[in-house]
Amino acid sequence: MKNLTSRFFNAGLAAALAAALCAPAYAGGPGSAGMQVLKTDMSPRASGMGGAFAAVADDIYSLNYNPAGLGRLYVPEISAMHLSGFDDSSLQQASYGMPLPFIGLAGLEKPAAGLSLMMASAGTFDYKYIMPDGSILSKSYDAQKDIALTFGYGEKVFSDDVNLEGYNARIDQYLGMNVKYLRSVLLEDKKPPSTFAFDAGWLIVAPKLGLSAGASLANLGGGLKYGSEVTRLPTILRLGLAYERPTIMDQSLLLAADGDFYMAESLKSLRFGLEYHFEKIFNFRLGYKAAEDNKGIMTGIGVHYEDMSLDVSLGLGNEVYNASQVAFSYRFSGVNIKEYRKKITFRDAEPEEAKPAKARQPAKTERKPAKPAKGNKTDSDFFWIN
Repeated sequence: MKNLTSRFFNAGLAAALAAALCAPAYAGGPGSAGMQVLKTDMSPRASGMGGAFAAVADDIYSLNYNPAGLGRLYVPEISAMHLSGFDDSSLQQASYGMPLPFIGLAGLEKPAAGLSLMMASAGTFDYKYIMPDGSILSKSYDAQKDIALTFGYGEKVFSDDVNLEGYNARIDQYLGMNVKYLRSVLLEDKKPPSTFAFDAGWLIVAPKLGLSAGASLANLGGGLKYGSEVTRLPTILRLGLAYERPTIMDQSLLLAADGDFYMAESLKSLRFGLEYHFEKIFNFRLGYKAAEDNKGIMTGIGVHYEDMSLDVSLGLGNEVYNASQVAFSYRFSGVNIKEYRKKITFRDAEPEEAKPAKARQPAKTERKPAKPAKGNKTDSDFFWIN
């Protein structure tokens, strides 16, 4: 089974690396990619940490950053998020994920699947035209509306103890992928362009050390045709590291760093973040984005009560790129996903009448010797004398 797991892991990693090497061949300049909303942080938790989430990836928002993290979902989870951007632009996303009722391809644990729907609006566009009589004709259009429907799958593909300089460390590895349907509507176009795209992700975790590393490749696929021109999707390569350790009582500190590379536009972004868990109820977050136009400080807070959580984030950079996000999530910890087991049917299970005569004969049973009746016992060594 370990050999099968290793082959599965190596094949998946090789495919992801091959796709990463091929993607930058057609890189253009800044802003040359279409559907720029796919570059937006779509998680208040991740956004509050500056977007450094590729190596954290442990909730339903792994769909947006590293689909391998779906393999870490052990109970069903649902979430709804709203983002308020510049002027009247906005974005909404609803997500749901759950472990599946069967063992994954690697034969280790149950995999998990996720589904999300994202809808974004870039606001309105006012068109004004001066008529021949001097009057002004004004009309308002939706500037741009984007839709992304995503289905993801992730599972644990390797788990074993590894000796690191005399220290016995547990190593878990995960693989995942997404399939996306994308549609973008400019100025209420009657024939909006649409396409399919794919994401791939890899995650390695050392639970005892508190270390994790992740890599993902997002938005691989065809382009969107606006009129007579085709624009490529914003392909993103994410590389991340994370470290978590307990502090005092039920508190812990999480540090994360990501390097995001926008391969279709020759751009990059460096992201750093921290999250402090206080008594398993409050989460305080702080992040920073560097090496990009949208650089600046991000902050956020999360409140958890039993299975419910409310997360909020806010950008403190320049006015144009600032955005606030809020999300409500619920985990169904009381739901037990049973393992599906296929029913086994034996070939020789035939009706009794269909069997040959010899086969229908009752089996011979071994007879036990009858016990002598009480009171009628005789003994050859005893006799009466008259």
